[in-house]
Amino acid sequence: MVIWVIDILRNMVRLIGNLLVRLTGPGADYVVVTLSGGYPERSSPPRPFWQRVVSLPLRRREESLEALRERLDRIAGDARVHGVIVRMRDLEVGMATVQSLRDALTGLRRRGKRVVAYLAAADLRTYYLAAAADEIVMAPAGFWRVTGVRSEITFFRQAFDRLGLLPQFDRIAEYKTAADPFMRSGISEHHREVVESVLDAALSEIVDGVARARRLAPEAVRAAVDRAPMTAEAAAAAGLVDAVCYEDELPLRLGEGGRPARVLPWEQARRRLRRPYRWRARTAVIGVVELIGTIVPGESREAPVPFPLLGRHFAGSDTVARAFRAAERARAIRAVVLHVESGGGSALASDLIWREVERVRRTKPVVVFMGNVAGSGGYYVSCGANRIIAQAATLTGSIGVVSGKLTAQGLFERLGLRREVLARGEAATMESAFEPFSDDHMARIREEMKVIYGRFVDKVAAGRRRSSAEVETVARGRVWTGRQALAHGLVDELGDFAMAVRRACELAGMPPGADVAARTIVPPPSAAIPAAGSGGGAWARDAAAGGALAGAVADTLDALAVVRELAREPGLLLMAGLGSPIWP
Repeated sequence: MVIWVIDILRNMVRLIGNLLVRLTGPGADYVVVTLSGGYPERSSPPRPFWQRVVSLPLRRREESLEALRERLDRIAGDARVHGVIVRMRDLEVGMATVQSLRDALTGLRRRGKRVVAYLAAADLRTYYLAAAADEIVMAPAGFWRVTGVRSEITFFRQAFDRLGLLPQFDRIAEYKTAADPFMRSGISEHHREVVESVLDAALSEIVDGVARARRLAPEAVRAAVDRAPMTAEAAAAAGLVDAVCYEDELPLRLGEGGRPARVLPWEQARRRLRRPYRWRARTAVIGVVELIGTIVPGESREAPVPFPLLGRHFAGSDTVARAFRAAERARAIRAVVLHVESGGGSALASDLIWREVERVRRTKPVVVFMGNVAGSGGYYVSCGANRIIAQAATLTGSIGVVSGKLTAQGLFERLGLRREVLARGEAATMESAFEPFSDDHMARIREEMKVIYGRFVDKVAAGRRRSSAEVETVARGRVWTGRQALAHGLVDELGDFAMAVRRACELAGMPPGADVAARTIVPPPSAAIPAAGSGGGAWARDAAAGGALAGAVADTLDALAVVRELAREPGLLLMAGLGSPIWP
């Protein structure tokens, strides 16, 4: 009853505001929407003041895809607005995120709004995104630089040998190449096969998408990529863009009857847009659990700066488990969407999260949405869900295991340092970075890896309703794109986060068109008993850290502890090494 009263009061205020907006005169014909940054899928929860102050010099707060969709929804809901002009500035996104941005723009077009993309210059990211628009306009001095895709991989073995560092790693199976840059001085046949397959798939996805959008033959688009870069005029002559003009000429170009179109940036236009009415009392809730970064035991953490190979974000099994249990207990939550953006991590932590997915799905549907990467441990946690949605460019699979360590004994000797290791127990030195593995140690690790790999394959087989033998043919550490994974039965459907929410609603038995709110679940504070979830969530812990400097130091030490923990665990489920992101 209270919620209904609040809804009525809020919508009355919005009604008055919408009437005032209409009385103040015409709004914008076109709204300028500038896309920049990394576009995480969901908006971050509020952080303590000290964290915002400390992180200010290091990074800006980025707009999320969730916030962008809300912006576009407001624009779509105002009949006075004809469309949007989309500009791109410093987009730092993976290909799967570009596809989600494309889905957002095509969704706006389906609602009757015109989308015009304005490019000062066109690289692969910006042009592939712009191709989703009704019209592409380029600046006269710009160049069309869609030159293709590439992956660059650095191999460290020769440098390690010179430094006296001894890499000792093993893997299951031949396509699990995460440790290859440490173990080898050049690319292996299997590593090359995987990378070239992904490169071929990525370029084909781009070429086919542009060809469909621009009504061109795929051969013509591929030929244009091969002869890039080209001037804006040459791109227009090839049908790759629609017009060449300066940005200040757009209002006249988009106007009607000789009258320039009214063009306003979002910051000004938002005050003149109609605000939608919402009834929270009759809105169904889909819970969203975020799994972002390297998968680790314990609590989720965020390092002040990225760690090599591991990144900045660490998804803790305890934190993710508490989020699932909170979703399970909340009666208002009808289903759960698990958003996975991870290349893997700890085998143990991955299995603990898988258990929560498999357990909660018995009472509430669980749908996985895969972002740019959901491989190895990221796929492990996903395979127990009711349904898996991925973008065509998502990197997934990598069903395999790699384990080992980097021994620094030789480096210390070259530096004139001597470290004495005294131990009791045949395997006591296995975790030491200053004693190499013996043959017996490597045999023990290999046996442990076989157990982990067998468990991984069996759980994929059970989740995907296939035999272990069938899974084995697409496993063996092989990385697949989302489209390839769909063909091999590793995912169920291609689409964005909004599609994952729709599928969750269907599985929960909601009628089509029902009001739905997707709400990110912030895990509750830790319980005293570890089995029920431990730790207080990063913001709860940091707020009590005794100030900004103490909190930053605590975060750094936490992240270092995670790295040490991963180094000790034999069964690391790491994404196969693909080198740099597959972009120009």
